[in-house]
Amino acid sequence: MTNTMELVLFDIQNNRFALRASAVSQVLEPLAITPLPYAPPEVEGLVNVAGTVLLKIDLALRLGMGARSADRHGNLMVVMTGHENVALQVDRVHNKINLDESQLTPYVDPAQRNLVCGEFTHHERMVLLLDEQSLDMRDMDPTGVPEGGGGLIGFDSSEDKRSEAIAMSNLDMATVTVEDGNETYALHMAHVQEIVEIGALTQLPGAGPEVQGLMQLRGQALLVVSLGGLLGRPRAEQARFVLVVKVQGLQLGVSVSSILGIERYAREDVQAVAGVMDSQLEGYLNGAANRSGHMTGLLSMTGLLSPQAIAHYQRFLTQQTTFMLHNNHIAPSAVRRMLSFRLGSERCALPLAWVDRVQEYSASVELPDGDKSLTGVIQIKGEIAPVIDLRQMLGVKPLETSSYVVVRVDNEPWALIVDRIERVIDIEERNITPVRNQQNDYLNEVGKLDGEIISLITLTPLTLAAKRQHN
Repeated sequence: MTNTMELVLFDIQNNRFALRASAVSQVLEPLAITPLPYAPPEVEGLVNVAGTVLLKIDLALRLGMGARSADRHGNLMVVMTGHENVALQVDRVHNKINLDESQLTPYVDPAQRNLVCGEFTHHERMVLLLDEQSLDMRDMDPTGVPEGGGGLIGFDSSEDKRSEAIAMSNLDMATVTVEDGNETYALHMAHVQEIVEIGALTQLPGAGPEVQGLMQLRGQALLVVSLGGLLGRPRAEQARFVLVVKVQGLQLGVSVSSILGIERYAREDVQAVAGVMDSQLEGYLNGAANRSGHMTGLLSMTGLLSPQAIAHYQRFLTQQTTFMLHNNHIAPSAVRRMLSFRLGSERCALPLAWVDRVQEYSASVELPDGDKSLTGVIQIKGEIAPVIDLRQMLGVKPLETSSYVVVRVDNEPWALIVDRIERVIDIEERNITPVRNQQNDYLNEVGKLDGEIISLITLTPLTLAAKRQHN
C-alpha cells in the first residue's frame, strides 16, 4: 500500500515549488510590511494577519534566487513551521495535489535540515518540495546589532547564553513589546489575542479615568483601557494600537502608542521585582536591539488588572453596554463568509457554504449536441460534474484557466471555471447591495470590502438546471 502526500503548489520566478498542505494555514493577498530593524536580509519585516503579527520572509532570497519585491498580484502564504507561523510572498499559489510518496526523490543530508528536501515531476514539470521547519524564525540570526543588543528575537548577545536558550526552547519567553508614555513594556504573548489599530471610541462617563471608551471590533463592543492610565502615568502620546487581551473571562482592549515588535527572552533574563507579589510588573528585561541598556518592564496581567477592577468593568458593561450598542452605532452586523476569486479582471465571491472543494484545472470532456451553457464534464472523486465557465456566463475576458470551484447543488457536483482562487473573506450584510442585471442570472448582488466592489455570484441558475435534469 502506497502513501500519499497532500501538497500546495506555488510559483516563484517561473519556478514551481511545493509545501505540505498541513503546513499552509492561509493564502492571502499581499499585505503592508513593517520594517524590522537588525533583521537578516531574507526577512522583509512584519505583517499583520488578522491581528496577528507575523515575520515575513523573502522566500526567493532564502532560496538563493535574488531578492523579490512584493507583487500586488501575488499571494501571501501563512506557513506553520512547527514552532512559529511565518508569511511567505510568492508569485502565485496553485491548488492542492495528492502525490504518491514513491514519486518523490528526497534530498537527504544527515548533517543539517535542507530547505529544499526533495523533488518530483507534476504534469511534466519539475517541482521542488520545501521543508517548512527550515523556515523557523528561531534559526535566523540578527545582523548589524550594536554591541550588547539582542536584535531580532531579543536574546542576550552572549553566544553561550543564546545557544543554551535555543537548546532549551521550552524555556523561551515570547513577548509583545510596546511603547506608551515614553516607556517600554512587554506583555507575555500568551495574553495577547490580537493587535488592532485603535478605532472610533464611544465615551463611557463614570467608568474610570483609565477607560477610554467602547470600540467596535468585528461587530462587537470592546472596552478599551489605557495602559498609561492603568499604570497611573500621564498620557504623553495619542494611542494608536489596541492589544486585545482576555483576563478572568473578560475580553478587554489595552491601548498603547506604538508596537515595537515580538521579542523572545530566556526566562532567567527576567530581573524580578522583589517583595511585591501583586505588583503590576513581574520584573524587568534588558531592552533588545537599539534599546539595549534600557530596561523594559514585563507586565503582570493579574497585577495590572486586579480581580476588583475586572469585577467593576463587568458590572459597568452589564449596566451600560446595551444602551451604548443601540445608541452609538456599535450594533453587531451579520456577515457572509465567502470564497473570493478572479474572473478575468473582476473580483467575485460565492458563499463558502456552497463550496465542496477547489480542484486544479484539467481539460473537460465535451458533450456532443449538449447544453450550450455547459463547457463539458469532468470526473471528480468518481463523480461526473458538469462544467460551467463563469467567465463566459458573466461576459468577462479570461486571463488564465487555473482552477475549478466545485459546488454542490441538491447534492450534485458542479465544476465552475475561475481564473484564480484568492481567499476566504467576510462581508457584512450592510455592505451588500442588490443589483439588476439582465445580461445573466449569475449576478444579483455586489459587496463592498476594504473599498473594493466584489461581484457576488448566485447559484440559483444551477438550482433550476438541476431541477430540469431531474424532470
